[in-house]
Amino acid sequence: MLAGRSIIITGGSRGIGAELALGLRDAGATVAVADGPYDSREDARRAFSEVAAENGAVDAIVHALLDPDALVPAPLADTSEAAWDERGEAVLRTALWCTQAAYDLFGDRGGQLVLVTPTIGLTGGAGLVPYATAIEGMRALAKSAARQWGARGIALNCVAPPVELVGSVTGPDVAAPALGRLPDARGDVAPVVAMLVAGAFVTGTTIVVDGGMVMAP
Repeated sequence: MLAGRSIIITGGSRGIGAELALGLRDAGATVAVADGPYDSREDARRAFSEVAAENGAVDAIVHALLDPDALVPAPLADTSEAAWDERGEAVLRTALWCTQAAYDLFGDRGGQLVLVTPTIGLTGGAGLVPYATAIEGMRALAKSAARQWGARGIALNCVAPPVELVGSVTGPDVAAPALGRLPDARGDVAPVVAMLVAGAFVTGTTIVVDGGMVMAP
């Protein structure tokens, strides 16, 4: 499906990012990992440009980067301003910088940007309020940017796996997977990302890939 396509994946050296990188390579793509850290738009832009200089034009960017500290559970009532920033605002800022850097890189030739946004953004998470809030903010970012950049041929979408695939945490008790199990990042989530990267006529949407737990648009 992705033969001849060049993809950058942030967070691709560990966890779900690494599994998605393997799955996209399974589909025939050339995948480069750009893990950061990204403390500014310029950091992300520089990292993406270095990949393009080495591999040629980049067709898609998959943003799966996550600081594990964002997944440290804590009561909302006890969450300090610093903790809110570290576990929430920092997650959203990094997504913003990578989204802006993708825009800079794609230019007028267009491209596909996919944000990995676990379903906790749709359901909420009692112990992970800053992170869940940031994930919902990323979905709003994708929808708004998709409307603004569509004329340039840039599509933005979100793929939402269960939060269990992102870190060693347990998501909300929503429902058992209708398909009988949690998804596998490489075998189940990556093919959905590949479909978007291949140029599906879709933008501004969130595709839930959880085996039928959160059945929401």
